[in-house]
Amino acid sequence: MRYEYPATLEPEHGGHVTLYFEGLPGVTWGETEEQALEHAKDLLATAVEMLIEDGEPLPAPPPAFGRPIISTVLKPSR
Repeated sequence: MRYEYPATLEPEHGGHVTLYFEGLPGVTWGETEEQALEHAKDLLATAVEMLIEDGEPLPAPPPAFGRPIISTVLKPSR
């Protein structure tokens, strides 16, 4: 199944950039915005898998409002 969520990027002190998905667990970062975005797909997949495994509902993706949309495809578990 395909999942798409907008990513929130926040510059931090020291120059790195934090990235997270509103309503989903976890956070990642990079030395640059591009590097943080490279980690975003793994974070999204991990967050969605955690919620599914825990039997928690997945929140609906919020409006993007100009934020980058990250997508991942997860194979159904058997």
